[in-house]
Amino acid sequence: MSMEAEKVSIAKGKERTLFLESASSASYSISLAEGAKAEIAIVNIAPEETDVEIKVEAMVGKNAALKLIGCTLGGRETRSEVKISQQAGSRCEHFEVALLSGAQRLIARTKHLHCAPGSFSRSSFRFAAAGSAQADVQGGVEIAQKAARADAHFVAKSLLLSREARVRVVPMLSVKTGDALAGHGAAMAPFSADELFYLQSRGIEDNEGRRMILDGFLLEFEARQMGMIRAAVGRKIGDIYGI
Repeated sequence: MSMEAEKVSIAKGKERTLFLESASSASYSISLAEGAKAEIAIVNIAPEETDVEIKVEAMVGKNAALKLIGCTLGGRETRSEVKISQQAGSRCEHFEVALLSGAQRLIARTKHLHCAPGSFSRSSFRFAAAGSAQADVQGGVEIAQKAARADAHFVAKSLLLSREARVRVVPMLSVKTGDALAGHGAAMAPFSADELFYLQSRGIEDNEGRRMILDGFLLEFEARQMGMIRAAVGRKIGDIYGI
């Protein structure tokens, strides 16, 4: 599928916040010049009978800082591809959130490249799947030989909301210099009946308790646009549990 990329450019020393909703396939090209700062949220709200492809390519310039938030809620089959390249002294926080239900499927590939010295990144992914939904995720981090003193970490957590749901996460780490800090991890668990019972013992109804647990699990990060992100996730939780 060929798509013309929507270009987002932040000039040297400038700051920008963007909330982008996509109801169909989309492509984004993001560029931060030296010292620029940006928080960009991209939310997939495509109809669940539609197959979509989301592509994001970001270049984080020298001493720039990017917070990138991807949120997959819609689409029958979503193919997501994210590539982030960092220059010297840059910082990047990359959050991916997916809440899938029915027969939805997510195929996600991310690649995070540390190209120059002193770059810093944190990749934190959260996936929750209900019904017979499936997610297949590969999260790659590469630290180049010339990227001395780079600091990178990738972690993914998955929550299974039914017996039929499946989530597969494969972290991939490539470090080509001995002067770097790097790590990765992945964990998966079923929905906690103990947490739900505790909330019920405090007078909170079953579906509202499920909403609270899911909200806390998926949105375990800070963002200026959290209100809009939480509203979009809340609508999807409501669709699943009829709240």
